Amino acid sequence: MEKKLITEINIENKAITHFASFSLKQAFNAHHYFELRFNHDQMGAPGMISLNDSRDFVGKTLTASFGYDAGSLQGFAGLVTKVELAQSHGYHGVLIVSGYSPTILIDRGPDLGSYLDKDLNTIVNLATSDVPSNDIKIVANAARKEPIDYLIQYRESDFDFLNRLSGEYHEWFYYDGKQLNFGKPDDQKEVALIYGRDVQNLQYAMEIAPIKNKRFAYNPKQDEMLQSESSGQGNGSPDLMHAIQVSNAMYSKTFNQPSLIRVDNSNDIKNHVQNEEKAHISNLLKVNASGDNAALSIGSIAEIMMSVRKELSFSTESMGKFLITSINHDIDGTGKYYNTFEGVVATTERLLVKNYSKPSPDMQLADVIDNADPQGQGRIKVKFKWECKTNDVTEWLRVITPDAGSSDKVSKNRGFVFIPEIGDQVALTFEEGNIARPIVLGSVFHGKSGSGGSASNNSKSLTSKSGHTLTMDDGAGMVMKDKDSNFIELDGAGKAVFETKESILITCGESSIFMDKTGKIIIKGKDILTLGENIGNSATTSIGIGVGPEDGTPTSGIGIESQTLDIGTKTLSMSGETEANLASKKINVGGESETNISSGKINLN
Repeated sequence: MEKKLITEINIENKAITHFASFSLKQAFNAHHYFELRFNHDQMGAPGMISLNDSRDFVGKTLTASFGYDAGSLQGFAGLVTKVELAQSHGYHGVLIVSGYSPTILIDRGPDLGSYLDKDLNTIVNLATSDVPSNDIKIVANAARKEPIDYLIQYRESDFDFLNRLSGEYHEWFYYDGKQLNFGKPDDQKEVALIYGRDVQNLQYAMEIAPIKNKRFAYNPKQDEMLQSESSGQGNGSPDLMHAIQVSNAMYSKTFNQPSLIRVDNSNDIKNHVQNEEKAHISNLLKVNASGDNAALSIGSIAEIMMSVRKELSFSTESMGKFLITSINHDIDGTGKYYNTFEGVVATTERLLVKNYSKPSPDMQLADVIDNADPQGQGRIKVKFKWECKTNDVTEWLRVITPDAGSSDKVSKNRGFVFIPEIGDQVALTFEEGNIARPIVLGSVFHGKSGSGGSASNNSKSLTSKSGHTLTMDDGAGMVMKDKDSNFIELDGAGKAVFETKESILITCGESSIFMDKTGKIIIKGKDILTLGENIGNSATTSIGIGVGPEDGTPTSGIGIESQTLDIGTKTLSMSGETEANLASKKINVGGESETNISSGKINLN
């Protein structure tokens, strides 16, 4: 005896007891679509289309429950997004109410987000936090539990963002009719199907595909290339093992690609490659079938069995268990149920997602938040100039400079070393166009931080945060000035000016010239030679020339003052080649113990 299908359909608590048909299309990584058709009471004159009684359905919740057992009906809740009335040849119209799963609530439009050091479950919850839980329940149960150092949502809806994460990290992502699952749920319903009773049409397919892959990623912190290659092996049924073997034989070349996700160490990239291989293997065996078991649902496990004749009797053998990744439900006006579905091997841990889009990032502006790189590598943290719900600062990012590297004589910091300051505005781009790898292009001025520019455009300058400045003027010269306004000026016309507020010291080995603001000048050296056609020394008070220990009092010397000249030494010799004259109003010559005067002729007057 044919079982009677139990069907309950409501639109905002209004029961739809009679309908022409109901269809529901469900799939992983997609919005579910439903369409309900039922006869509409004619309004007004014959042939007139009217939605007076049904326009209020738009925006309301449709719930559908169906099955053969009242205690275990399959349920679905969706949102009505469209109501239309189809009418022709003067007959009463057919009302078509259609809509989607409530997953469209997180597909509102492109959005932005920046997530630092958070795991996938936290990111999922943050990205969807502004959606009321009574509108859609979201359960995050990602297989990856480790935090991701940095992740960006870029001009993609929350749904597209989660869909991309599902594809990049090979996590399950589907709506089961009641809740949106990110990650494999802890419990899965199992349904037994028998070919010929529950399943009328069956296609069991084996296919081959390139499954071996190699991924690489550059780790700038250690200046190393991380890489990992898949083994091309798997476990499973003989059919699956054969498909893997033939795939490896036909696609013998391993394809190489940079990692799509951020990886921080060799273990990260190894796990990523293994998960990607598992995802490719999941597509090698598939089942496509149709039947009438209303208990079968998206995300459930179907064990398909067949009756096999053995000698004089039939026995039931299992073809295998399959994870239902896509299913279409159809119910007609007489209550007959029919479905078509697709499944992959039930032991599948990672799924291959093909229908997700990757962002194509443009150059972005950001503000510098931190430049105290704990590893001393000159990196900075920035915050994008975005107005969005979650805008964490970035991971430590490298800064592009005109020249950077090392040499045989300079182990670090050869080239230009300029680290943007906290509060500076910078421009960012993305390595390989990958949103997972931002890099700082450089700094930019804005209306409050920049000035200058003229028709001549002669002035160029370099200024540090404390005020040290190097200014080059193509119409004049150049000036190097420190924060205290001490400067060196080259005027471009052959003149140089050195000016300081306290002192100047020029040193070369044991030689030095010192001068200070009080007027003191000290020239020091082992041998000091002054040459010139005319050499003059002038003083308003006195001139002293002495010989003695360094930094000590001279023991002998010559003192010249404006009123008195004193010459004192241990032995004094004065001579003139032709004549020596000593004249004064009064001359005193005396010897403490003896005075000797000798000459060929002595005149005393």
